[in-house]
Amino acid sequence: MNVFDQMGVYWAEIADQNPTQRQIQFIKDTLEQRGPVLDLGCGTGRHMISLIKEGYEIVGMDISLNLLKIAKTRLSGIQLIRADMRRLPFKTGAFAEVVSMDTSLGYLPTEKDDLQSLREIHETLKHGGALIVDVFNRDQLMQKYGPKCPITPKEKEYQSFTLSQKRTVDKDGGKLRDLWVIHDKADWETKVFRHVARLYALKDLRDLLEKAGFVVKRVYGDYEGQKFSLESKRLILVATAK
Repeated sequence: MNVFDQMGVYWAEIADQNPTQRQIQFIKDTLEQRGPVLDLGCGTGRHMISLIKEGYEIVGMDISLNLLKIAKTRLSGIQLIRADMRRLPFKTGAFAEVVSMDTSLGYLPTEKDDLQSLREIHETLKHGGALIVDVFNRDQLMQKYGPKCPITPKEKEYQSFTLSQKRTVDKDGGKLRDLWVIHDKADWETKVFRHVARLYALKDLRDLLEKAGFVVKRVYGDYEGQKFSLESKRLILVATAK
């Protein structure tokens, strides 16, 4: 099981406090068609459910069975698939667009696995179909959490638990590492989770997309369409399948 599957309802509460509406508006402003769309790493369905209600034709896919179960409770009849990103169970050209929001890329064992995932995505897209890839900006995280930065626990209150987070970035900028300590308010049981994600600089992610057969069209630094810089919180690429 991955960390999100282990966390289940805890992760659902955390994800629900992310800037979901800003992300949804970015998707709507960026996609040229209403479907069919694949929400890759859909989790609890917080993006796809809102878009479905607005008329978009969307299929959600995730590796986490627990998060998909939560998504099903939020809207009946939605199309959800449990699968590995490296082996997408869809026909060639099945989708007009694919969205990968909030750092769904970077959790597989190696960069080669990420490349394989992107090749699978390319295969499922129609010719000229669009892909949105939204990940952490490695350079910004290095400045904030690199080896020379002090490790200061971040405390946050949620409805059913409190969270203490310690975040670091490897010396080479290759991995983001979080230590999450959760105190459940119902029984005050303490649970510890370790979250690790591979980080990409703009050039590295662009190269990976091009190797997979994509052409990068636009690069943004946040969900309002800001120009990307080393200080941007996000690294968002919009690419099309050749």
